[in-house]
Amino acid sequence: MTNGDSLRQRLAGGARQLGAILMLPSPDMAEIIAHAGIDMVMIDHEHGSGGLGDFIAQDRAMAGTRTRAMVRVPHGELGYARRLLDNGAQAIVYPGVDTAAQAEAFVSACRYPPRGTRGAGAGLRAARHGLDGGYYDTTVEDGRLLVAQIESARAVENIDAICAVDGIDMLLIGPRDLSASLGRLNRFDDPELWRLIDHAAARIRAAGKFCASTLHPGKTPAEMFAAGYDLILAAKDVDFVLNGAQALAASKG
Repeated sequence: MTNGDSLRQRLAGGARQLGAILMLPSPDMAEIIAHAGIDMVMIDHEHGSGGLGDFIAQDRAMAGTRTRAMVRVPHGELGYARRLLDNGAQAIVYPGVDTAAQAEAFVSACRYPPRGTRGAGAGLRAARHGLDGGYYDTTVEDGRLLVAQIESARAVENIDAICAVDGIDMLLIGPRDLSASLGRLNRFDDPELWRLIDHAAARIRAAGKFCASTLHPGKTPAEMFAAGYDLILAAKDVDFVLNGAQALAASKG
């Protein structure tokens, strides 16, 4: 359920996407950020406090704007990914993909038989509660964006096999969890961390998949786009609020 072009269509057309992470389950926050003109948001249901009903409210709040959304599911919860699809999500982020088998299970959960294992319910919000008879067509199914998150040294070791999985459109590199997998959490000055990140990004691009990441320390979005990234998550909703509140507090003198 989108208004006009989808996130996948934009990326396929070569349009780099700059976005933010929504940690808060607030439709008001989603509406404000969307009307500000940002390209896209990732609604975070892995670390954020929102649930399925909050996604629906935020999705409605952004309707009619140019902002597109993808949703990160809780770790390992393929059933939750199916529920998000049933309720209108057009792009799903599956965290903690370490192997091709995990990527294949993710794709299967998001596709109807015979290509997958998703249950075909009736009266879905995503199908306009039954009014959209074409919702179940394969072409519509292939129009959604499936994103595998790469956030461990093991995932980088298996990057070529993960990229080869049919149905995985984008790989999202997570530097923080990748640093943790090396036993160096938040050590963003570690050369081994950046060797793995650069290797993963190069292999993703070589495979013809979309490459995404959070904003790297010391880099601008423009620099990362120039380096070949297709989508950058450069901020969080809580950053906007916190930075504004701290600036106000500091203005007291």
